Amino acid sequence: MYTQQGAALAMTDSKIVVRVRGPIAEAVVTQTFKNDLDRVTEATYIFPLPVDAAVSAMEIESGARTIHAAIEVREQAQQRYETAVAAGVGAALLDQERPDVFTQTVSAIPAKGTVVVTLRFDTVARYHGGHWELVLPMVVAPRYVPGSANGLPTTGTGRAPDTDRAPDASRVTPGGAPGAGGKTDVVLELGNDVDDVSSPTHDLVKEKAGYALHDAKSDHDAVIRWRAKVPAAGWVEASDDGGFAAVVVEARAPAAKKSPLRMMLVLERAATTRGDADNVKHPLVRALLGALDSKDQVSLAGSDKLDWRAPDAVLRVLEDSWHKAGGPFDLTKTLQQLRSNGAPLVLVTDGLVADDRAVLVAAAKVGAPIHVIGIGPAPNRGLLTQLAATTGGTVRFATIGDDTSAIAKDVLADAASQPEPLSITWGTLAASDVVPATLPRLGAGQAMLVVAKVKKVQTANARVRGDLFGFTMVTVPKPPDGATTPKGSLARRWAKLKLDDLVAGGNAKTITEHALHYGLVSPYTSMVAIGDEVVVKGGVKHSVPVTVSVPEGMRWQLVKREITIDTRIDTTVTKQEQTKLAEDKKKPKDKLPAKKEPGRDEHAQKPRDTKPRTERPQPVAVPEATAVPTQPTIDHAGAEGAGATNEDDGDYEGRKSKRDADEEAPRAEPAPPSPGSVATADYDADGEMESLSISSSRYKQRRLTLSLGGGVSVVNGDAAPQLGLALRLDWGRETRIGGEASVWLVDGLHGQGNVLATVAQRIARRLELGIGGGLRFTGDVAGPALNLTLRSHLPIRGLSTFLRYDGALLIHDGTYDGQNGGSFGFEASF
Repeated sequence: MYTQQGAALAMTDSKIVVRVRGPIAEAVVTQTFKNDLDRVTEATYIFPLPVDAAVSAMEIESGARTIHAAIEVREQAQQRYETAVAAGVGAALLDQERPDVFTQTVSAIPAKGTVVVTLRFDTVARYHGGHWELVLPMVVAPRYVPGSANGLPTTGTGRAPDTDRAPDASRVTPGGAPGAGGKTDVVLELGNDVDDVSSPTHDLVKEKAGYALHDAKSDHDAVIRWRAKVPAAGWVEASDDGGFAAVVVEARAPAAKKSPLRMMLVLERAATTRGDADNVKHPLVRALLGALDSKDQVSLAGSDKLDWRAPDAVLRVLEDSWHKAGGPFDLTKTLQQLRSNGAPLVLVTDGLVADDRAVLVAAAKVGAPIHVIGIGPAPNRGLLTQLAATTGGTVRFATIGDDTSAIAKDVLADAASQPEPLSITWGTLAASDVVPATLPRLGAGQAMLVVAKVKKVQTANARVRGDLFGFTMVTVPKPPDGATTPKGSLARRWAKLKLDDLVAGGNAKTITEHALHYGLVSPYTSMVAIGDEVVVKGGVKHSVPVTVSVPEGMRWQLVKREITIDTRIDTTVTKQEQTKLAEDKKKPKDKLPAKKEPGRDEHAQKPRDTKPRTERPQPVAVPEATAVPTQPTIDHAGAEGAGATNEDDGDYEGRKSKRDADEEAPRAEPAPPSPGSVATADYDADGEMESLSISSSRYKQRRLTLSLGGGVSVVNGDAAPQLGLALRLDWGRETRIGGEASVWLVDGLHGQGNVLATVAQRIARRLELGIGGGLRFTGDVAGPALNLTLRSHLPIRGLSTFLRYDGALLIHDGTYDGQNGGSFGFEASF
C-alpha cells in the first residue's frame, strides 16, 4: 500500500499466548496496529482464528486509555462503530465472516501512533494416533472466487469483487503479497503430563514458561503437537444455571477390509496447491493408491478425470499429468458433477474457495461420505471440516514431514468401514442438550470433546461405549476484565458447539439470542468497543486495509495469474488517459502517485452489512469461473480500479477518498464516458501491463458494421474475381445476432446480392467467428446461401479484418448452379 509519499501503510504485529489444560486451549492475541502517516487513520484487517474459536473478550489500548468491548447485534454494532468514526473517537469492531475468518476494524489510530487490540478466545486441541495437535492459523490465503460481479457496492476491503456465487467475496480476500505481513510470536504453556512437543511448521524453542515460536511474516499455519494419553476422566463445572460436563471420546480401531474397495479420488491441481502442497499431495496419493490391491477399483474426478481402473493404472495416469497446470478448481461445480453411485470419496484439496455455503449444499447432495485430506500451508480448515461433517466423512490435514503412509492407511480404513455410532451414558449427572447434537464421524485414531448441560454438579461416572469415566471438578476462574461472559471454559465450549448447531439450522433469531446470552461473536453478533475521547475533530477521513502475506510455499506468480479476473468494463478511456497510464507504467513503482477519485469515500471499502457511507463503483461484468482481480482495471475517471494491487512488491496502491479531497485542491478529471467503450489490457507473465487497447464499438450492445472485401468466386468450376460490399446490424456482446445485406460484383460484370441472418461468437480476445444463412439473388434467379466469417479485431478503434467464405445454390431453368467464394477485406463498426 502506498501513501502520498510512497511509504508503506499500517502493518500488524501480533503475539499469541496459549495456555493448554487438557484438550482446551485458552489464548490471548495481542495485535498492534501501527500508523506511520501524519494523519489519523482507520485500518481494516482480515485475519484467521482456529475453526472452533470462541471469542469472549476484546479491548483496545490507545495511549493511556483502555476500552473494553461489548457483544451486540451485528447491525447495531456496526452502526455504533460508524457513529464513532464520524465523531473521530477511538473504536474497534470485530465481525465474523466464516467460522475461522474475522474482520477487525480499528478507527482513530493517531498520526505516527499505535493502537493495541487484545482478543481472548478458547479452542480445542485435536487428538490423533497418540498425539494432540493445536493449529494456530496465521493468514487468510488467496481464494478462488467463482461467478460474475453482482454490480453492487462491495461490502469488504478484499481484492475480489462480490459476485453472484460469492456475494461476500470481498470480505474474505485480503490484499497481499509474499512477505507483506507483520510478525507473530507465540508462547505456549503446556501441562506437566505432556512430552515429545514438536512442530512440523515452525522452530520451537524451549523456555522457562513453556515453548515459543516465531513467524516473521505470519505466512503459514502454526501446528504444534505433543504426546499425552486420552484423559481417563471427564470434567464437570458449576454454573449459575446448573453446570456443564465434558468427556473426550476416542474412535475404536476400524475393522480389517474384507471385500474389494471402490473409491472415487477427487484431486485438486489448482495453482494454490503447487509448491509445498504438491510436496505433500504427491507422496500422499502414491501412498493411497499403493496401499490398495489389484482387486480394488479407483476413479478420478476434479482436476483429473478417469473412469474406474486398477490403482496402479490410475497412478500411471497421474504421474504423467502432475506436471501440467490444472487450472482453477471450482469445488462447488466439481461436487455437483460427481456420480459415485454410493462409493466413498477421498477429496485432496486446500479448499481455498469463497463460496463456502454453496460447497456445503453441493456436498450434501453427493449421497456418499467424503473423506477430506486438507493440504497446503494455509488451507480453508473451516470449510473442509464442515464438508466432512455434512457428508458423514472424516477430515485430516497433512503438512510437509508427516507420515503420508500412516495417513493413507487411516483414510482407506475410514473409506472401507461403516461409521460406528457414538454412545455416551452420563449416569447420575442427568445430562441434557449434548453438543454437538449430531456427533460427527471420527476417523481411525481420532478423538473429540463432547459437552453437555447438567442439572446438578456432583461426583458421577459416565460410560462411553462401555468404558467407565469418572469426573473431575473444574473451578471457574475470575473472568478477565472486559469479558463478555463470566462463564467458565466448559460453559463457553458448550455455548460455542451449540452455536455451531444453531448456525447450521439457520434460524437467525435463535442464533442471535444464544450468542448474546453467552457473549459470543457469530454471523449475527459482533464485538464493538467505543471510546469517549475525540482523537480527531470532524471524524476519521482516511481508511486503509491491512495487507497480509501470501502463504509461504505457494508459487505466487502462478496463483496470481490463475485467480486474476479478466474483466472487460463498459467505460471510455481517452487518448489522454492512455498516455497517462503508459507514463505511469514507466515510472518506478515507489514513485507512482496515489490516484484520486472524486466523490469516493474510502470507508466504502470497509466491510459493512449496512449501507456504506459512499458506494464504490463495481466492474460491470466478470466472466464466469474467474476470481480475484489483482490487475489494474479502468474506472469511469480513467484511474485504476478499486482494489488494484501490486502484489509482487507486497504493496497496495492507495486510493484517495472524498475525505482526502477535502484536504487537497481538486484536479481536473476526464470527461464523462460515452456508452459502450471498452478498455482491454494485456499483461506479461509477471503481471505487468504490456499494452492497452480501446474499442468504442467492439462490445456494444448494438453494432452497425460496413465491410469491403475482394476475392475469388467459383461457379460450376469456373473461377472469376469478385468484389463485395456488405452492411450488417447485430446485437449482443459475446454472442451477437443480427442480419446482413450485401452486393457482389463478379468478373466485373455480374451483380449479385445476399440477404442473411447472422450469428457471431467471440472465440478469443481479438477473434470472432460468424455464420449466416439466407438467400442469394442474381437477376431473377435465387437460391439458398451460406456464409462463414472469421474476424480479427485490430487495435485501431472499431476496425477489423475478415476472412470470408460464401456458398450458394442458384436454381433456374431446371438446373442448379453451385457457387463458392472466398474473400478478404476490412470492416469498420459504428
